[in-house]
Amino acid sequence: MEKELAVTFRSLCPMATGLDVLGDKWSLLILRDMLFGHKTLFNEFKESPEAMPSKMLSNRLRKLEILGFISRHKGNLNKKSVYYFLEKKGIETLPFMVELMLFTTKFYYDHLGTTYTKDVKTRMKNDKENYMNEVINHYKKFKRDIVF
Repeated sequence: MEKELAVTFRSLCPMATGLDVLGDKWSLLILRDMLFGHKTLFNEFKESPEAMPSKMLSNRLRKLEILGFISRHKGNLNKKSVYYFLEKKGIETLPFMVELMLFTTKFYYDHLGTTYTKDVKTRMKNDKENYMNEVINHYKKFKRDIVF
């Protein structure tokens, strides 16, 4: 995929541009899996409950890499293994994800069952800043511990 073909921008509007970058139905789920679930390998992403098709997953990982949200690294022991890690831009999507989860919990609480609603209704809502700092620090420690 050519760098200049990664995203086509529809207009100069910040909302439209943001949707061009992250508005597809899969990109934020990949970032979520990385930040909250510490997923790094293709097959780990495939295990997500949303069951993203392999070709779509490949395309979105490539798009997120080209746009600087994630980086791709070959394994040291097994050269066939490819690891994906969040970069600064990917980590900075956390406030957006938290706001989306709070909105969803507010209006679709009954649908969510017992997933993450306890954290959303308490920590995310009442102590958002500390919650986000904790998630980010936990991810950074995970990345530090695993990066070769």
